[in-house]
Amino acid sequence: MANLFPTRKDRDGFFDFLPSWFDEWGRNAFHGLNVGAFAADVQEKGNAYIVKVDLPGVTKENIHLDYDQGLLTVSATRQQETNENAEDGSFIRKERATGSYSRRFALDGVDEEQITATFNDGVLTVTLPKRRDALKQNKQITIE
Repeated sequence: MANLFPTRKDRDGFFDFLPSWFDEWGRNAFHGLNVGAFAADVQEKGNAYIVKVDLPGVTKENIHLDYDQGLLTVSATRQQETNENAEDGSFIRKERATGSYSRRFALDGVDEEQITATFNDGVLTVTLPKRRDALKQNKQITIE
């Protein structure tokens, strides 16, 4: 999470005297919430692109896929709640966090009508078959 709040450790300006409390606050405010971009693998096979996206803690109903003008967009929303109760059932701590994530992948030559997707064990797999005209081999050009 520290990369969301970039800091300069080699401060050399007018405000050098200020403590870096905001840096620490930023790291601590989001610690443990796992808010960040999701990991993705993109593989090109002979006749299709395969995109695998790790979406732990996300339900299938909270995933949105869209393919438009050569761009695959994967959006997901995750809600997380943490509860800690005292012995008498009163709250000691109760926190809620909601995060929305979106990534885009540029994949040309896709047969939009044949795109499929599955979601198993927190991994979304999107198969984007290539159009027939996109499967043609490149023509080798001879230099004279």
